[in-house]
Amino acid sequence: LKAAALRVLERDGYHKMRIADVTREAGVAQGLFYHYFKDLKSLTLEVLTEYAQASADVDRIERDVPRGDWYARIYAYNLMVVRSYARRPGVMRCLLQLADEDEAFSGMLRENYRDQLMWLVDVMPKLFPDVRFKKHQALMVVYSIAGVGEGLVREYFINESKTLRAAELDEAQMAELLSTCFYRALFLEHPDSKQLKYTRNLAAMARVH
Repeated sequence: LKAAALRVLERDGYHKMRIADVTREAGVAQGLFYHYFKDLKSLTLEVLTEYAQASADVDRIERDVPRGDWYARIYAYNLMVVRSYARRPGVMRCLLQLADEDEAFSGMLRENYRDQLMWLVDVMPKLFPDVRFKKHQALMVVYSIAGVGEGLVREYFINESKTLRAAELDEAQMAELLSTCFYRALFLEHPDSKQLKYTRNLAAMARVH
């Protein structure tokens, strides 16, 4: 039922989904639904919570990242975000809609998002010892940079902005663009061009004094 609900959410959306849609998609009798779930919202909450938490699995995200490679680490996180939006834009839209309507679910999403950023917040004092970061400063810096990328993927994949979609970026290109911009904003330098394809030319984007 949960797998069927995820497919229906992607196709029809949170507000249009009905119990009959889920059981039909799952190929089971409608009465079976109430054996497992109290109502449609309880199913939706469980399905979307599991989806959101699976997308924030730090060990899985960082599994193949070389130690000390900051660009690769940033790219791994951005690729996870991009894939979530690119492959399930309908589900991601449902996540945002439900967050607007359910305070507890909204809190869980915010906590997941914060956890995805805290790895960087925690190492900021080591990366930039001369700054003498206060923790709230590091948090605000990371949130500021990450928020720009989040806005872009929502416009590109959920709202399907015609202006942005004209770029026809694949998942790897979008993740590279986000990662390059994030890296430049954080380290004030361009990533190693050997790690880049789509954004290699942005190395020339520097102010000439």
